[in-house]
Amino acid sequence: MKKQRVSLDDIARSVGVSKAVVSLVMNGKAEQYGISERTRIRVLDRARDLNYKPNQLARGLRLGYTNTIGLIVSDISNSFYAAIARNIEDLAASVGSNVIICSTDEDIEKERKLIKLLRNRQVDGIILSSSQENAEELRNYYSDGLPLVLIDRCFENSGIPSVVVDNFNGGKQIAEHLSKSGFQKPMVLTLSTSHISTVKHRVEGYKYAWQQKGVKIDTVEIPFGDISGAVSELLMTRFKQNFMPDCLFAVNNNLATAVLQSCNNLGIRIPEDMALTCFDDLPYFSFIKPSVTAVSQPISDICTQAFEILMHQIKQEEIEGLGKLSVLSIVLNIRDSSRFVIPSDSEESKILKDK
Repeated sequence: MKKQRVSLDDIARSVGVSKAVVSLVMNGKAEQYGISERTRIRVLDRARDLNYKPNQLARGLRLGYTNTIGLIVSDISNSFYAAIARNIEDLAASVGSNVIICSTDEDIEKERKLIKLLRNRQVDGIILSSSQENAEELRNYYSDGLPLVLIDRCFENSGIPSVVVDNFNGGKQIAEHLSKSGFQKPMVLTLSTSHISTVKHRVEGYKYAWQQKGVKIDTVEIPFGDISGAVSELLMTRFKQNFMPDCLFAVNNNLATAVLQSCNNLGIRIPEDMALTCFDDLPYFSFIKPSVTAVSQPISDICTQAFEILMHQIKQEEIEGLGKLSVLSIVLNIRDSSRFVIPSDSEESKILKDK
């Protein structure tokens, strides 16, 4: 038989005071309303003896919140978003809140439905990595009073608080590293969701650096719904046609993982046949053979900033810079996958051998 929850009435009857007195004591207002110290201690002691657990949902509703926030990302199976979700969960737990986590699969209509679902469930606020092409709908939600923070992705001049990293600089740093290392035939693997700010800015930074060197870039768009199959088909075709790049930049870790798998299946050696670089570092990138050169993002800082901004909105607290874009720095971790290897049949290789 399920044990009945201890109520304020139970404590009141046990101590011999009114329910109102117990409520004031439990909410820390005894002194404010002239309740004696002796009564306060008796109420608290009895509540502890009875193992009283306050109903947080009911309390939240009385105060106008539900202690629940929503987190909407494109794909929770992506390691980056999984880490985001875990960090947000931990931050929410630290203030007694829960998180409802949703994936959009880069489907704009699904995102719209999820936002409406979370609003109907009366979440206190939403942290969102949006797949939408513009900020009009989201701006309307924000203007209507929905506590909202954009994370990882943003819209220019939207007025919605956003926390992102310097994606342009990350793409630029990768290209500069590859160029300095001696590579001359670059490719970038982007996604069909190229309107999204993260993808767009990473590609722009990569292209900018190569264009400064007068080098043309081979750009290939991969459909979001079939990354593994499309990457495999692309590399197989290029390999058979002997039309391979000497270095490749994958705009996220899912693409990079697909490249690693395809190269292994096709016998394409990294970095001997083609260098590989990636935006979004993964733990195993540092210890697989070859280790993978990748841009790492400060996930903990991203989540902490986004969560704090959301909490300020929920509590209706004024903070400096609310509505502005926060851009965090990235780090390029250079590893074996982008090491320049002189082809064995090249003129330079022959000269070195003669020496």
